[in-house]
Amino acid sequence: MNFSLHHVTNKDGVRLRYGISPPSRDNLDAYVLILQGRGEYIERYQETAVDLAKRGLGCVTFDFRGQGGSDRTTSDPIMGYVKDVTEYVSDTACIIAHIKDQHDITCQMLLTHSTGGLVAMKMLLSQPDLWKSVVMLAPFFGMGGPDWLALAAQFLSASLGRYGFDQQYLPGQKTLSPLNAFEPENLLTSDAERYARNVALLTAQPDLVIGGVSAGWLDACFRTQANLMGKLSAPSGAMSLPPITMVLAGNDQVVSNTTTNDLFGNHPNVTMCEIPEARHEILQEQDYLRDQFWAAFDLHVSRHHAEWLSNAG
Repeated sequence: MNFSLHHVTNKDGVRLRYGISPPSRDNLDAYVLILQGRGEYIERYQETAVDLAKRGLGCVTFDFRGQGGSDRTTSDPIMGYVKDVTEYVSDTACIIAHIKDQHDITCQMLLTHSTGGLVAMKMLLSQPDLWKSVVMLAPFFGMGGPDWLALAAQFLSASLGRYGFDQQYLPGQKTLSPLNAFEPENLLTSDAERYARNVALLTAQPDLVIGGVSAGWLDACFRTQANLMGKLSAPSGAMSLPPITMVLAGNDQVVSNTTTNDLFGNHPNVTMCEIPEARHEILQEQDYLRDQFWAAFDLHVSRHHAEWLSNAG
C-alpha cells in the first residue's frame, strides 16, 4: 500500500508535502489522519499504512514545515526549526481543509506521535470536535530524563531565543543524525532492522534528513506545554476532549510519561495504555511491541468507530 504524494501551499507561502493511502472499497469514509513527530516524513509511515489497510482503513499524513519533503525555513536544511507551534497548527489546518476540498476526504480519527500529540492537544482544547477520536503514541507533553535536565534545557533554549540565537543547535545536538550507525542502547528503538531500513531510505533520499534539536524548536514546545498546563488546570478546560487513547512507551527517555499521567491520568475521556519495554518510537519497534500497540488501537476502534469494523472488506 503506497502513498500517493501531493503538495499544497499554506497561506503563508510554505509548501507542504502530503500523502494519501486509500481505505478498502467497502470503507471509503474510513480515514485516519497521522500527525508525525519531529524529524519524521511520509515514507516512515509506509508500514503503518499497510497495517491500517489490513484493517480496511486509509490514512493521510504530511510533513510538517521544516522536515521531510515540505519547505525548510532556515538556511540550515537539516535543522527542522520552527518559531512557534502555532505554525504546525496552521499546517494541520491547511491539510484538513485541502484534502476535504480537493479529495473529498474527512478524517474522523487522529493518530499522533510525539510532537504531533502536542500539536493535536493544542488544537483540541479550542476545537474538541475536530476529530471523533484520537490515539496518541508517546505524546510530548514534557521532556524525559531527570527534572534538572528539563529545567536546564528550558532555561537555555529560552535564553538563546531571547538573544536572537533561536536558530542555533543546543549543546551536543549538531552532530546527531538519523544516518548514524545503530546503537543498541539508543533512545528510539530496539529494532535494528527497522532502524537500518530507515537509514537506507534516508541515504537514498538525503533531502528528507533532519538532525539535532534547535533552541527555537525546543523553546516553542516548552511554551506550548506551559500553555496547555494552564488551560488543563482551569475548571472547564480538561473536560472538553473527545475519546483519546494514549499509548506510552514504558522505556521512554525522550518524553515524560510522568507528566502525561499527571495531566491526563484522571481525565474521564482519556484511556492510558503502557507498553513496558518499548522505547520512544513505538511504531519503529520490534514486532512483539508493535503488536501491543495494534491491540490497543483495535480496542480503541471497536469502542469509538464500530461502523468501520462492520464495513471493512
